[in-house]
Amino acid sequence: MSLNHSLAEFEIGAGTQRGSRLTLYANRLVHQGRDAMETVPLAQLASVRVAFERDPRKVNWAAALLVVALILALISGPLQAWMLELAGKVTASGGRESLESALLAIFTALGHLARLMFPVAMMLAAGAVALLVFFWLGRTTLTLSFAAAERAFAVTGRNLLLVQFAEALADQLAVRAE
Repeated sequence: MSLNHSLAEFEIGAGTQRGSRLTLYANRLVHQGRDAMETVPLAQLASVRVAFERDPRKVNWAAALLVVALILALISGPLQAWMLELAGKVTASGGRESLESALLAIFTALGHLARLMFPVAMMLAAGAVALLVFFWLGRTTLTLSFAAAERAFAVTGRNLLLVQFAEALADQLAVRAE
């Protein structure tokens, strides 16, 4: 078998290493990106690991965002009505004095702020849904272990092509160990 004939290839389509390519040869693994290339002799690899993972922190953040969104949505209407009622009372009493004018301006501003709470709550809820989607998608990570370091290659979602590449790499390591 020729040492320059590739046994397997995988192009990373997403993440920080998007656009780079992993190529397995009989005696080495090559990671080639847009600006750099790295060659790892297979003799240097201690182990190969591939795993599908989900980040539980995304669920925690999504839950927190949903709680804040719910609170904002629940208090938006009553707070707006209360501020408009207070502003109406100040206006009904004449509203000519400087203190009453200041109160009217404050209550009106708070009423407008309360009106903005509901759209902000909807945006927070949308962000929470996006976090839940990213949690559900997860990522597939190929980890190469060396004597003193590790190198990880991650792609979004459950990627069977990366799993197959890892199997080919593990097979080649097993052949070299014989």
